[in-house]
Amino acid sequence: MGPRRLLAVSIALALSVAAGASGAGGANGEGEFTFYPQAGILWQDLYPNNFVDLDPGPGVRDYMCGTQTYDGHTGTDSDIRSFREMDIGVPVFAALDGRVIQVEDGAYDRRYGPTQSQYDNHVVIEHGTGRFTIYGHLRKGIELNRGDRVVAGQQVGWTASSGNSSWPHLHFTSQVGGEVDEPFTGQCNEGPSGYSEQVPYPTTPYLRDLALSTAPFSGMRDLPFDLAVRTGTFVRGTRTFYARVELAAAFAPDSGNLALLVYGPSGTMVGDGAVTAVRAVHGRGYWWYPLQARLARVGRWHLFVSFHEKALAYAPFDVVATKAEVRNRAPRPVSIELSPAVPSPDGVVQCLVSTSLVTQDPDYDIVRYRYRWTVGGKLVRAVQSAALSDVLRKGAAKAGQQVRCTVTPSDGRRFGPTAAVTATSR
Repeated sequence: MGPRRLLAVSIALALSVAAGASGAGGANGEGEFTFYPQAGILWQDLYPNNFVDLDPGPGVRDYMCGTQTYDGHTGTDSDIRSFREMDIGVPVFAALDGRVIQVEDGAYDRRYGPTQSQYDNHVVIEHGTGRFTIYGHLRKGIELNRGDRVVAGQQVGWTASSGNSSWPHLHFTSQVGGEVDEPFTGQCNEGPSGYSEQVPYPTTPYLRDLALSTAPFSGMRDLPFDLAVRTGTFVRGTRTFYARVELAAAFAPDSGNLALLVYGPSGTMVGDGAVTAVRAVHGRGYWWYPLQARLARVGRWHLFVSFHEKALAYAPFDVVATKAEVRNRAPRPVSIELSPAVPSPDGVVQCLVSTSLVTQDPDYDIVRYRYRWTVGGKLVRAVQSAALSDVLRKGAAKAGQQVRCTVTPSDGRRFGPTAAVTATSR
């Protein structure tokens, strides 16, 4: 997935994005990037689908000596889960201080499936002689202009699917001395990481999302559109309901080793648990299933999901006596923290949300988060985002000032409890 290269980067800037496609990596200063420049948390609500191709020939090799890339790929492709999340908004930030040297805007930003479009919406930032970062596939309406000065953590755009893209995501390229650089360090890209705290690559499978509905996940209800009406409440009786499972694994997952079992209020399994996957596509793997069960008792039921006999979720849903009792419920509470815990005027500050994407909302709705940042009691940033993090730009707080982040989850109709965290900038 993603661009064959960022073809919209002008020849004058090519410097070269194409020629450096298989750079050796390791050119970044140790810990140069203090955060990943997209709202969210890697391998939770952001899933890197491709890394830099480090093989100089026609083969492919990522930093872990795997094949999570394609020939000539020049950066990290980090997916969000759907166009539904794109419409809520997932910000993209400048990774470092610098000057904007190119902005391309106005391209269609909802590409899906095979496309030959050569032009995307993107921003190129120069961070000193021979040092560039590129932010590709952005949403239309970029507010930066060529020549603008930016600081690390300043928002440069929104995640989308413009250009040669098959799913909403960010393509992030780091370029040093005319060569594409891979910031992630690993067995096939030794040396210090370009990230001050490199997030470990997950080695065990986990659920990225679980959705329940009374209707099949077909057409626009399917991914990447995700316009399904989700629910966590069903009316008593013999029912066919539907579950969509999004699985992340360090290897190509298959539906044959997934098990979905329905358990009643007494903890007894209902039926024999035999289900058949309807669909499986995209790199991370997702499937949706029709589940037939006799929901005979009012109360709290559970859907048990396992993969290769490893438990992934014991997800609750409710059975009620009448349709009139089916009501929308607010998201459950979240906890938050600042990173770093003690902010500094010389760096960015992240506000990180800790929750379960699978069970945070009792109706399995997509949750959005209202972030509000205050410095010294003054509001400096307010944004609604589908992402599990937000960023306060470098220099927004002076030494001795109080930094406060509040986060309020919502399903678009009801708000959950607000969480807050406060620290004093050193």
